[in-house]
Amino acid sequence: MPLIAHKQGSRWAPFWMVAPAVAFLLLISIYPLITSLYYSFTDFSLTTNRPARFVFLGNFRSLLLDDRFWNALKVTVIYTVGVVAVEMTIGLLLALSATRNTRFRQVARSFLLVPMMLTPVVMGLMWKYMFNPENGIVNWFLGLLRIAGPIWLGDPGPALPAVMIIDVWQWTPFVFLILSSGIASLPQEVFEAARVDGCSQGQTIRHITLPLLTPFMLVALLIRFIDSFKVFDTVYVMTRGGPANVTESLSIYTFKVGLNFFNMGYAAALSYVILIIITIASQQFVKLERTA
Repeated sequence: MPLIAHKQGSRWAPFWMVAPAVAFLLLISIYPLITSLYYSFTDFSLTTNRPARFVFLGNFRSLLLDDRFWNALKVTVIYTVGVVAVEMTIGLLLALSATRNTRFRQVARSFLLVPMMLTPVVMGLMWKYMFNPENGIVNWFLGLLRIAGPIWLGDPGPALPAVMIIDVWQWTPFVFLILSSGIASLPQEVFEAARVDGCSQGQTIRHITLPLLTPFMLVALLIRFIDSFKVFDTVYVMTRGGPANVTESLSIYTFKVGLNFFNMGYAAALSYVILIIITIASQQFVKLERTA
């Protein structure tokens, strides 16, 4: 009997070992997810004492008529497409350049890691001072070139490009690291065969390097898309969605609806719209990666 009991206890031991981690995951992830889904179908508000009423799809119907939601969606799409396209292009060019120069690769990795080490709030404050129209270093450099610097964060024109520049500055090194690691892992026999066949550097990159590097590019693209689409901290520190809502992303609008206007039901619906868009887009990236 003791031997049987010992075997049964040993069989259940792995489950007891992972039980605390599973419970913690349920507490901080699954429970809030289910709770917010319930609230998205209600008119729950923190400004009233009455119980939340079930409105079914009322919040989602209101989204379709909400001009501010559509503006936030447009800003988010422009921001995401712009920063991801620039980061992928510059990161790829840096990765291809680093493969031909080992010393450059070592120096580039050392310097390019610096922006990634900064927290978004610190980086946002730093660039906010740099974009200061009177004392900022950006307009000071433009003045040396006889160019009148704009009011970067106070003018609707340059405000969105300004916050996009910060994202590109911080996360292009991330793309560079993924792609340079991918290039380093490619089979060298293929490149040696291309050199024997007399292929030029451009032909090798176009017909060999880029096709073999496609899975790594899709991984970098997926990660940067998800991160850019839900951007919040840096933009909020710099502009809080202004001026005139030209930098108000979906995440910032959701924050304002929930924690400024205390309309938690509508904010929950907005959160699930963001989740649905990211999930659908991520599935398409995963399909492309499987076929690559």
